[in-house]
Amino acid sequence: MIHFTVAVCISGSSFLYLFLFSFMFCHIRLFLMGLSSADGGTSVEVDERTRITIWGYCECRWKRFLLRLASFLTLGFFRLLLHWKPSLYVKAALTRCSLKRADVVLIRDESFQWSRRPVRVVSRPENFCLLKQGGTLREHCSLRYFTYRKLKFVWFAELGSFHRLQSFDGNIDCESLHAWRGWTDEQASKLMAVYGTNEIAIRLKSVLELVFTEVLNPFYVFQLFSVTIWFSDTYYYYASIVLLMSACSVALDVYQIKKNQIALQRTVHKADVINVLRDQQLQCVSTMQLVPGDVILIPAEGCIMMCDAVLIFGNCIVNESSLTGESVPVMKTAIPAGGATQVNYDHKIHAKHTLYCGTHVLQTRYYSGHEVKAVVTRTGFSTQKGQLVRSIMYPKPVDFEFTKDLLRFVGVLALIASVGIIYTIVLMTIRGSNIGKIFVRALDLITICVPPALPAAMTMGVIAAESRLKKRHIYCISPNTVNTCGGINVVCFDKTGTLTEDGLDFLGILPTPQQGGIFRVELKQARDFDAGHGIVRAMACCHSLTQMGQQLAGDPLDLVMFNETGWQFEESQAVNESERFDILPPTLVRQPNPNGVEIAVLKQFPFSSDLQRMSVLTRELLSNEVILYCKGAPETVISLCRSSSIPENFDSVLGYYTKRGFRVLALAMRLMDTSLLKAMKMSRDAIEHDLTLLALLIFENRLKPQTTPVIGQLRKAGIRTVMVTGDNILTATCVARECSIVDNSLPLYFVESVESDTLTFQLHPDEITLSAEEETRRPDADQFSVQIHQIKPSYQLAVSGKTFDIFCKRFPHLLPKLICVCNVFARMSPEQKTQLVNILQQLDYIVAMCGDGANDCGALKAAHAGISLSGGEASIASPFTYKLANIDCVVSVIREGRAALTTSFGIFKFMASYSLTQFLSVSLVYWLGSNLADFQFLFIDLVLITLFTVSFGRTPAADGLHPKAPNVCIMSSNSISSLLLQLVTVIFYQVFSFVYVAKQAWFVPHYFSPKAEVHPSYQATGVFLISTFQYITLVVVYSKSFPYRKSMFSNRLFLFSVLFAVGISTMLTLNPPAWIVDLLELKMPPDMRFRTLLLLLALINFLHCLLIEECIVDRLLPCLLKRLSKKRRLTTGNSKRTEFEAILEEIGATPAWIVGENVGHRRRFTKLGGFYNNANLKVDDQLNMYLCEQSNYSKL
Repeated sequence: MIHFTVAVCISGSSFLYLFLFSFMFCHIRLFLMGLSSADGGTSVEVDERTRITIWGYCECRWKRFLLRLASFLTLGFFRLLLHWKPSLYVKAALTRCSLKRADVVLIRDESFQWSRRPVRVVSRPENFCLLKQGGTLREHCSLRYFTYRKLKFVWFAELGSFHRLQSFDGNIDCESLHAWRGWTDEQASKLMAVYGTNEIAIRLKSVLELVFTEVLNPFYVFQLFSVTIWFSDTYYYYASIVLLMSACSVALDVYQIKKNQIALQRTVHKADVINVLRDQQLQCVSTMQLVPGDVILIPAEGCIMMCDAVLIFGNCIVNESSLTGESVPVMKTAIPAGGATQVNYDHKIHAKHTLYCGTHVLQTRYYSGHEVKAVVTRTGFSTQKGQLVRSIMYPKPVDFEFTKDLLRFVGVLALIASVGIIYTIVLMTIRGSNIGKIFVRALDLITICVPPALPAAMTMGVIAAESRLKKRHIYCISPNTVNTCGGINVVCFDKTGTLTEDGLDFLGILPTPQQGGIFRVELKQARDFDAGHGIVRAMACCHSLTQMGQQLAGDPLDLVMFNETGWQFEESQAVNESERFDILPPTLVRQPNPNGVEIAVLKQFPFSSDLQRMSVLTRELLSNEVILYCKGAPETVISLCRSSSIPENFDSVLGYYTKRGFRVLALAMRLMDTSLLKAMKMSRDAIEHDLTLLALLIFENRLKPQTTPVIGQLRKAGIRTVMVTGDNILTATCVARECSIVDNSLPLYFVESVESDTLTFQLHPDEITLSAEEETRRPDADQFSVQIHQIKPSYQLAVSGKTFDIFCKRFPHLLPKLICVCNVFARMSPEQKTQLVNILQQLDYIVAMCGDGANDCGALKAAHAGISLSGGEASIASPFTYKLANIDCVVSVIREGRAALTTSFGIFKFMASYSLTQFLSVSLVYWLGSNLADFQFLFIDLVLITLFTVSFGRTPAADGLHPKAPNVCIMSSNSISSLLLQLVTVIFYQVFSFVYVAKQAWFVPHYFSPKAEVHPSYQATGVFLISTFQYITLVVVYSKSFPYRKSMFSNRLFLFSVLFAVGISTMLTLNPPAWIVDLLELKMPPDMRFRTLLLLLALINFLHCLLIEECIVDRLLPCLLKRLSKKRRLTTGNSKRTEFEAILEEIGATPAWIVGENVGHRRRFTKLGGFYNNANLKVDDQLNMYLCEQSNYSKL
């Protein structure tokens, strides 16, 4: 009757708590449903590439009361759960309301990470000032806002929503910037109240706060729970050691976090004094007091920029290596006024006129009587450097299937533990154990089945891989990314400085014929021309070089070109020089002889990646002629030239050199028919036209010696390689062929967009032609055409940034097909590179990006694994940084990633098997009414398992890259089958030993006593001894070597651990010393023959497990699964594939999908989104579907 009452009490209390939890979760679910049914939230822009979704919530007293009651009844565990899930906390404690009444906003970012932020309302007698479009001010008596990731979002009642606090660069035109004269002190004070101080302030958390945050981590909470159970179970030794190890781990984590915070704060927290225009007068103020719209003076001796600002007077030489990684100083010029066009300022478009926070102004150049002035556009965390720091503080979560599967499997282990709990409760209740003992024993099974040391063990392979990478000068700031690298199946490369050398070799000059005609074949050098020839003058003047000390600095191409002329370069700051030319002190270039030509560069229109050109206004000394020289991409320059100056064979000559990988630039000039004063005031558009083509300059950009071998290794390993460059498409394609990114044995097509009145699709018949038909249709108002040129017999595509943009905007449903077969992306802007990486990820690719950091920062941050080949702060945002500036690091990163992933798989399967093996041992011993002794647990957990986990990951990576990629899914049939088969084997041998002992003649049945905790018995000893060998067996079986790791014999520490464990276990089985028998509370079988048989049984168990893993799991099972998958695919047409695999299969072996017939389907592309329907639609509704589907679709 007592036993029945105890069971009823336990069941009743369990039911009560179950009911309580059900009530609370149903309560939360109702609010979740209410959220989804109400609306999808309000989308708010954070920056150019990021948006968040927000919902409003207000206080609710009865929900607060229920929350506190639930937290009290669950001893704080329910509140802890809500701490881990901010979205659940908000829905449980607050009531959904409009944003207008919200006290708290619930925020979801694009990675589906949730956070909550309080809405604050502040007021002041002097009012606040908010910037409006065009630099105007609007006063407010109060301010309602919330902060998110260091940015402030303000409530605008007229818009009915929160918006990010606008900077000064929001829709202000360049003409207004030139006329801007700054703020008054009163206006600056009101702006400061809104925008705050101009600093990138990183709050240092206290040690106590960091400790509290770390301890509340689910891993440490579970460890604390486990330690509590162990102490209550008098398992003092191991509990004390785990507690000590956890405390050390927390201390190390807190120390590292604190160290990183201090280092980051020292890096970014700087202040200086600067002259600012306030009330039309110069004031010397701290840079922390700057606000957007302030007019500042850049010191002549240079400075470190503490804000983002746009130059309105003068020029600056700036070192931007801290942001871009580019060590070459760049020239920043005053932004043009814009004239009648009223061009709005954009920091990306006008980057050549913008000084970014954190960059170093080396020197300034300015007009006589004027100073270098700039208008502050952004301050604090809104600056370019602030965005970089925010990306470091709030990194994008690594979205990797391995981590998700890991959590799912831990859930499976928890379910198994629940079965054990039921078994323990029923068994011990029937035997009359007290409630406390039943409770402790039941919970003890959770700590056994779900090992608390699992997360720590999983990091061992990553730590070892990171250490090996560091020895190769590859530095990793995001250890979690190492495992991700094991699954990489596409690598994107920048070209210049990454695949090719930074420097260029000058090959020669192709001058245009004086009387029209055609280009001549032979190349000339600068010395072949007269000193006064226009080509030589253009080469000497048209560049952005500057003098730093006694050396010239600037773009490597400009350096090579200028040095080829043999002229001298001089930057004069003397007043008399500026008076001679009536402008700011000019750059002078001279012939080396005393009586040579002397030319002044009066004005520079800097190179723009959008315009693909630069130009300079020049005047020869003692001459009144003003000449414009222009240099840039040939296709851009000739569009500005008079047709009479362009040779007839221009296209064929340009194609000849670019197809062979040479870098080609065009030189042009224009003799101005206006005075110098008028020419200086003309806009760029007004001055850059009616040019005369002078010549083509040919440069050779050599591949780095490591490039081709590395690309070859990646291709052999089945890893796709893609070139993403800002260079010409023909040059990029040639370099891609040379380094084997483009397969020379396969056909290649260019996809080009051309302005046209009709939409034309054709394959040129001058090469191998897929279709001789030409199809012409009428498109809508903005017309363009797409032409596919087959230049070699293959099926690969190359596309320019312009065409890529058309695909993105007009034909997003065809973009996945293009991305899956295009290996060369040319003339790509930094934003397009980032967009490409994001789309590859959406197609289920695991993407690595390798670049030099200058224009690749966005793509490096967006990729699963970014590998930067530059130093500086830009590399901080990239998980990997390589100091030797070549791409052989890519192979090393993938090799170590594969090894770490294999190690993580192996150690996870071992830890799962170990926990289930111990779970089985304890369950069998529970049947006897006993338990394993403390020192038995200690020997297993501390000696065997700790040795194995520490040494397991030290096996080095294999030397090469195997063609078959490792499995990235723990929940795969292979992994599950391995665990199940090994578990069945473990169960069989443990149960066999348990039963076999009882069959011996000398066996004495165990006497059960409900008061005793541990009862030494023959059966318990047999189970313990056989299990020690099983742990050794499992760790050896799961220590996989080929093809991703070297043999385990190369891991000396692991080999020693295994041999040590075998020796100790053999000694314990055959002839343990008496003190060890007493310590471990063993009851040794008296028959030595039985002990030997037990050892033989362990050997058979090892061979059995090894046979299962090597023959069944690794060989037989994959073949069976492959056949089943093939059969299912043939019968049902379905198979588990990634998005890109489905697309590649769909589009077939030819690009017929580009010119094929329209097919009437309605389809939704699941990842990229968007519906399209080309059934029963007019041709122009679909823009003629110029790249259309062929016939039969596989499911995407």
